[in-house]
Amino acid sequence: MGREAALALVNNAALLISLTVIYSALYIRFKKEKLLLQKIISGLLLGVIAMAVMVDSWELSPGVVFDTRSVVLGLTGLYFGFIPSIITVIMTSILRILMGGSGAAVGVSVIICSATTGLLWRYRRRRALHQMTLFELYLFGIVVHIFMMIGMLFLPADSRNAFFSVAAVPVMLVYPIATALTGWAMSSKEAQLRGEEAVHELSLARKRLAAIVEASPVPIISLDMEYNVTEWNQAAEKVFGWKRSEVIGRPLPIVPEEDVQNHRDLTEKTRSGDYQRGTLLLRKRKDGSKVVVRLHNATIFNEEGQPEGILGILEDVTRQQEAERALKESETRFRELYTNMNTGVAIYKIGENDEAVFLDMNPAGCRITGVSRDEIVGRRVEEIFPGVIEMGLYDIIIQVFKSGLSQRHPLKKYKDNRIAFWTDNYVYRHGKDEIVVIFEDITQREKTLEELERRVKKRTAELEAVNKELESFAYSVSHDLRAPLRAIKGFAQIISERYAGALPSEAGRYFDYIVKAGENMSILIQDLLDYSRLGRVALKIEAVSLAHAVDKALDTLRSKIDEERGKITVEGTLHFVEADITLLNRVLANLIENALTYHAPERPPEINISSRREDGYVFLTIKDNGIGIDRKFHNKIFEIFQRLHSADDYQGTGIGLAIVRKCVDLMGGEISLESTPGEGSVFSVKLKEALN
Repeated sequence: MGREAALALVNNAALLISLTVIYSALYIRFKKEKLLLQKIISGLLLGVIAMAVMVDSWELSPGVVFDTRSVVLGLTGLYFGFIPSIITVIMTSILRILMGGSGAAVGVSVIICSATTGLLWRYRRRRALHQMTLFELYLFGIVVHIFMMIGMLFLPADSRNAFFSVAAVPVMLVYPIATALTGWAMSSKEAQLRGEEAVHELSLARKRLAAIVEASPVPIISLDMEYNVTEWNQAAEKVFGWKRSEVIGRPLPIVPEEDVQNHRDLTEKTRSGDYQRGTLLLRKRKDGSKVVVRLHNATIFNEEGQPEGILGILEDVTRQQEAERALKESETRFRELYTNMNTGVAIYKIGENDEAVFLDMNPAGCRITGVSRDEIVGRRVEEIFPGVIEMGLYDIIIQVFKSGLSQRHPLKKYKDNRIAFWTDNYVYRHGKDEIVVIFEDITQREKTLEELERRVKKRTAELEAVNKELESFAYSVSHDLRAPLRAIKGFAQIISERYAGALPSEAGRYFDYIVKAGENMSILIQDLLDYSRLGRVALKIEAVSLAHAVDKALDTLRSKIDEERGKITVEGTLHFVEADITLLNRVLANLIENALTYHAPERPPEINISSRREDGYVFLTIKDNGIGIDRKFHNKIFEIFQRLHSADDYQGTGIGLAIVRKCVDLMGGEISLESTPGEGSVFSVKLKEALN
């Protein structure tokens, strides 16, 4: 091998170094993205290097050139993959064909064979390329160039003899070494980059871990082997109250004094591998209050695998514990209520074909129905209580199950061959397939009600009989009194008129008193008759116009109005009410007549009549400027025979307002009074509004 060949080898070595540069600078830094453009560019650059190697070759014999293309193409297939290898093979094959000569075909076959060997080695190898050893790369170089030697067997005889006599040994000695060294340099570059990436990823992982720890919603605390705090995140600050700067490098402050030994025992267990998973502990806050936490911990190991601390994740479950305790207390209360209540509760599960099966029944239900819980659970309801179908309760249960709407099963008497009792049932759905029936044994209540109803009917009949007797008595008394009263009044008038001249003046005055008393007695008897007759005639409640009723009452009292020089004012619209026209006329006549009667002599009566609607009722108001009534007599004046003034001052029998109240009561209304002595009175009658 002459000076020219040595120079070509040096140039080829330089080009092989450039192969390493391309791999480290362009390919391995972007290989993760697997960009097609990057692979194409890599292939073009590799093709240029391989072509430069071929151009800078030496001629072994006419038409047979010798270079390091096999090294370049083998390493291209091994390290760069399919697409760059195909591009490199195409470019170098075209160049070799253009170079011509008798060894062109063999040269192209060497190109293809070298790249293929690299690709096969790449895809059959399972480990990462940066982990390839120098020895493995040397073996790879030997395999590549063995295939090249095989290709040289197909050269013309002169060229083949020249190659094997001059170049075969140097090639097999130098080219595998060149392949190993170049590949080792490329692997070292990738290993270096992987190391840098690993360090960077580790740094990012630590930052992410620190961010996660700091942003964690639960306290995360770590201790060193001396039990001093090495980590204290924001959640720990929030839950326990101490700032990070207050606890780092110091003993854990959250352990109550009475629990220090237990804390050390738990820590020692963790160091020995007995980790805590959800252990409940009582800890303290900075303000001294207690907090319940659920502890999850583990040992922290260094790079050598030696323990260097304890990591603890503490979940604040104080509210959860309080809620669970409250829930348990609530469940206990309801269980006690369920067990001790006097009302029966039956729980059913609705299965296929709408079959109701007993899940449970409380003691009261068992006592009422005469069964035990053990004998009914799991059995169909109609099997235990066949009467539920006849009484209609079973249909209600199925309806509630299908609709989800609660229902009350009306009062029914349950009866079968074993028991009979009156029951009231309330049915509602619990969950998707459970029905709850709450029932009460009201047999005794029904018996009591029946007895009370019997007594009420008997008492009512007795009262009706007494009332009839009283009405008959009142009617008879008033009727029987009228005849002798008329005789007394008549004879007194006759004596007074016929013998006026023969009698002393004092005797005449006494006869006038008798006549006047007889007239008053007649009025009183008539009022009594009227009062006793109220309610004896069937009422005819209908829509009545207050305006027409007031007009009729005013027409009836026209002479009284004129006599008293009264002023009547009807204000606004008078509405329609539901009333008996006869009773309403009597109410109006009595109230207006009273307003015309009870006034100061020097002040003529002024009466204002109005009505207003409110919540379905009409309030009829009669306001006067009369003498008024003291508040202590407001209820008393509606009682029969109650008078506040002497007959000499104001005439009357004391029955008028009693008649008014009885009429209003019979029509289902109410009457009220507002009055101030000396200023007048306001009577208000409340009746149901009628639609006109």
